[in-house]
Amino acid sequence: MFEVVNIEERMMDRDIELKNIVTNKVEKCFDNSIGYSDDNNFSFMKIGLKYECKILLIGDQLKEETDDSTKFLLAEDLLVKVGQSKFIKVYLNEDEYYILNEGLSIKKGDKYILFDFFRKDLLEVDGHISPMHT
Repeated sequence: MFEVVNIEERMMDRDIELKNIVTNKVEKCFDNSIGYSDDNNFSFMKIGLKYECKILLIGDQLKEETDDSTKFLLAEDLLVKVGQSKFIKVYLNEDEYYILNEGLSIKKGDKYILFDFFRKDLLEVDGHISPMHT
């Protein structure tokens, strides 16, 4: 569960700051759903209200650790379908994230994935799926 603490609006997209109410971590998420759909988007989100959110990491899997890579724990229920797309569920400490399952190299028995992300996107909010994945 996340509380919206700030929204930075632009013409076709926005940045939304979400505070995880369990871990108190603040996540800055990119939202361009308005540019993809007039009626299936996240424009309903308001500062001060709480929502169940899935956060998508945008970036690349790495084979070796670097200064830019983050080591994420793979979830036991690894593969998750959201809308028409398949994702893997990962954790960083107690925070849950999703990575698009395209071109990833994960072997049976792997416990971690090295990932270099440059952005966090809203994937799903209170059951509403990003129009990019419906």
